[in-house]
Amino acid sequence: MLVTGGLPNRADYSGRVIEGLGRVAPEIGEIAPPFEQATLTGDTINLLDLRGESVIVNFWATWCTPCIAEMPALQAFHDDSGIRILGVNMAEQQFIVEQWIAANLITFDILLDPQGQVIEDYRLRGQPSTYVIAPDGIITHIFYGPVSMDDLRNALITHNNG
Repeated sequence: MLVTGGLPNRADYSGRVIEGLGRVAPEIGEIAPPFEQATLTGDTINLLDLRGESVIVNFWATWCTPCIAEMPALQAFHDDSGIRILGVNMAEQQFIVEQWIAANLITFDILLDPQGQVIEDYRLRGQPSTYVIAPDGIITHIFYGPVSMDDLRNALITHNNG
């Protein structure tokens, strides 16, 4: 697990400026890159519309063993906390994702990223990767590799008390 790290001023290289929003970058302490993606149910979720609440964005795939290992913890955390979790699937075919989600009883939002745009915007370094976003849209924690319920609880306590 990595909570902090990286190069000084990394956001200068990994971010961009969006008119009306400012600098966004997939880095701790920066505004989370916004996205709008379709869900498996056909709805559309816009990250900017979720301002005012904590959000967890998790990048995963059905072929990724560590991703699969963490899914029960993500589901349990979602059930226990009610925190919004957006599971961004890594460009797999929709029917494969639907079958896997149904078989594993996942109920949090699963987003499809067929062109890999969200993956690119977040400069994904590996999977699974999990971003904890505070109600003001700032990334407070990034986890590379499987995340646990305790990791998520502690991250939310930190950003809610910060």
